[in-house]
Amino acid sequence: MGGLHDHENKDGENNLNRTKTLIAALALAIPVPAVIAGCGGDDESSEDPQEVVEGAFNNDTKIESGVIDLTVDLSAEGSAGGSLEANISGPFAMDADDPTGIGTLDLDITASGDGAAAEALGDFEAGITVTEDNVFVNYNGTDYELGEDAYAQIKEQQAALAPEDTESSTFREQCETAIEDAGGDKAACDIDVTAWFSELTNEGTEDVGGAEATHVAGALDVEQMVTDLFHLGSSIPGATGDVDPSLIEPQLAVISDAVSGADFDVYAATEDGTLRGLDFSLDLDTAALGAAAAGIESASLGFSLEISEVGEEQTIEAPADAQPIEDLAGELGGLGLIPGGGEIPEIDGGGSSVDPDCISDAAGNPDEIQKCLE
Repeated sequence: MGGLHDHENKDGENNLNRTKTLIAALALAIPVPAVIAGCGGDDESSEDPQEVVEGAFNNDTKIESGVIDLTVDLSAEGSAGGSLEANISGPFAMDADDPTGIGTLDLDITASGDGAAAEALGDFEAGITVTEDNVFVNYNGTDYELGEDAYAQIKEQQAALAPEDTESSTFREQCETAIEDAGGDKAACDIDVTAWFSELTNEGTEDVGGAEATHVAGALDVEQMVTDLFHLGSSIPGATGDVDPSLIEPQLAVISDAVSGADFDVYAATEDGTLRGLDFSLDLDTAALGAAAAGIESASLGFSLEISEVGEEQTIEAPADAQPIEDLAGELGGLGLIPGGGEIPEIDGGGSSVDPDCISDAAGNPDEIQKCLE
């Protein structure tokens, strides 16, 4: 697992921003293997592109091991412009005999930027490793372990939250589970993801991560996508703060009108139809969003997710000489991120001072992860 390089920053505030970004990245990295995707020759394919897309997003075939590579690129032009690239990559493996288990993974997390993005973030490298009985975080060149007792509690909660039907795992089923766990109405998941894609064309078959996949290209229906995602998010209690969702919804058209280009590529394995690759790009006319006055003339977003070595055995080992997680809490507290100089509550049973229930509930939400450390 990669170490984290200690770069010089202009002041302590930059260090704090980078630390917050690290925590956000780790929170988002843990559920990454649940999303299966890649990129990819030009052999002809006669498959209906609509059926390929529908099959990819409504496929209950499980990918139990592989290597994930996810990259997000953000760039903005103008006096306040800059760029940012973040990447999460590494192997993962699920236990076929334990469908409700956490599985194992070893992910490297990197980010780099320039311009305004570099001032707020700075370059960093970090990582997270999950073995059969522990969790390790790499920060500032050092590995820290959560502890076997804490891991056991996380695993127990994971099993309790897992759906009763472990044989199927479609997009909608995963959505309903996540929304219910967050206290929302699972009816919000009654959306057709394939409706986000239009102007579909079959581009033939290509090699994606060592497997043959059908490549479908098209355009994104941004208005439909934004509306569906808004309804999904607003179904969770407190997601919009104190603002009535009915007051926000009319503003969604402003976002879709600001999109000057939106393209995507989907790659589905010809063998089983599973989603192996997903790329998309958005170009924004920031004048429509009123951002020009803030020094941003245009912006673009790129997303690429690939999974390779599907079904192959992955070797994931615990890092040597890992330090207790309390030491990491102390370092974060020294930066002013955790009150009390890094003192955080002990969990029942000892062995680690991080509440695993809190961490598990907050996975995917950087703000909630930070609260767990306070």
